[in-house]
Amino acid sequence: MSAKRISINLKITQSKRKKDSINQKLESKIQASLKMKKDFFRAILSQEVLTNRLYGILAGILCAVCLSAFIYLEHFLGNKNLPLYSTLFAIFGFFLYLKLSRLGAFICGGMLGILWFYWVGFSFRFYDLSYFIPLVWIVFFAVYGALFYLFCFFSNPFYRLILLTLSSFIHPFGFNWLIMESVLTKSYFFPSKFTLFLLLCAIIILSALLAKKLYKTSLIWLCAFTLLLPHNAEIKKDSNIISLKIKTTRFEIPQDERWQISQMPSILTQNFDAILDAKNAGYDLVVLPETAFPLSLNLEPTLIEKLKEYSKGIAILTGAIFQDSTQEKPRFFNSAYLFENGEMQVFHKQILVPFGEKIPLPDFLAKRINKMFFDGAEDFITQDFKTPNFAWIKNQRFQIAICYEATRDEFYTNSPSNLIAISNNAWFAPSIEPTLQKLLMLYFSKNHNTTIYHSSNASKDFTLP
Repeated sequence: MSAKRISINLKITQSKRKKDSINQKLESKIQASLKMKKDFFRAILSQEVLTNRLYGILAGILCAVCLSAFIYLEHFLGNKNLPLYSTLFAIFGFFLYLKLSRLGAFICGGMLGILWFYWVGFSFRFYDLSYFIPLVWIVFFAVYGALFYLFCFFSNPFYRLILLTLSSFIHPFGFNWLIMESVLTKSYFFPSKFTLFLLLCAIIILSALLAKKLYKTSLIWLCAFTLLLPHNAEIKKDSNIISLKIKTTRFEIPQDERWQISQMPSILTQNFDAILDAKNAGYDLVVLPETAFPLSLNLEPTLIEKLKEYSKGIAILTGAIFQDSTQEKPRFFNSAYLFENGEMQVFHKQILVPFGEKIPLPDFLAKRINKMFFDGAEDFITQDFKTPNFAWIKNQRFQIAICYEATRDEFYTNSPSNLIAISNNAWFAPSIEPTLQKLLMLYFSKNHNTTIYHSSNASKDFTLP
């Protein structure tokens, strides 16, 4: 055999060995991956908390994704979002919550803070402070991570059940949008604290059955509790009340254009065209979005007279600024103006958005922050909250909420039959913020048997339910 042939054979042999070695390593990795997955699922099915560091982190991530799925399913699927999807994600998400280690709980809470509220810092774009957005993410991750760390500080499932059920009473910086029972809003289950409590109890029993490898019994129990728990149902209205014909509106004016003087003529034209179209179509009431008139409307007598004249054929509710110049220093209110039969009423926003409209810190700190970052701009002024704003329109009572107020418990304590909400979501466009806002409104609508009429800028208008 020639030296050349021997060399070729050696190369072929080495190539085969190398290939075999690669295949063995690949197979070994696949086997290790499969083993890790099996071990992970075995650990989840056990009745113990996940003590393995890696498994704890994975469970935390999965739990956050499952408990956020209802928002993203609604955002991307819309009418194709079936209740089954939210139901399955909710059950698995709450099941994982009961298995979390403290580290996993911190990861889960932090990710929930991001997945639900990543958009909060987007408003900084309009103050040339975009570099603050990552800082906002870090703060939300840390705050909600710490909360869930406390929720899962003890492994006792009933400790975790009670704290999660009561979690919606905890409002970091006065911001109340982390309402865990709202996860059930688009599911088969009725979205209430009581339902959440029952669901977590049922999942604790399910977990115990799975740990004992009673899989058939677990399946029967799963089917039973999905049928027995309170279910979503249509809101029943008093058939004796004649519903008004109400026109909600949607505008698409970018936030960086709304306050430009050059845009004012087109904005005013759009507002009056919307009013006139609704009037000609025979509507009883037309609702324009928050600050649809981006000016101090109470200081514009010509516009006020024109709106009063239009209101002789249709009631008009619109958002605008109210400037109180009777003080030594002008004060500004975010307000809703109601024009009906040639008369005008003004309703000031009572609950301001934390950091958006008011810095939720002592005055000396708030003033310093406004001076450093917002060119000395003053917070909006609000009155002490006593009762929600309301008005009688065409002899029917309507609660009136401006944006954030429509997702606050205070505006539903008397379970109003009707609520009008006006928003400007251009601050956060594009994002999932309008979707989450709508889901929270739907949550309150279902719990208080309230019909909500919502008009908005930069997001869809709608009537709930």
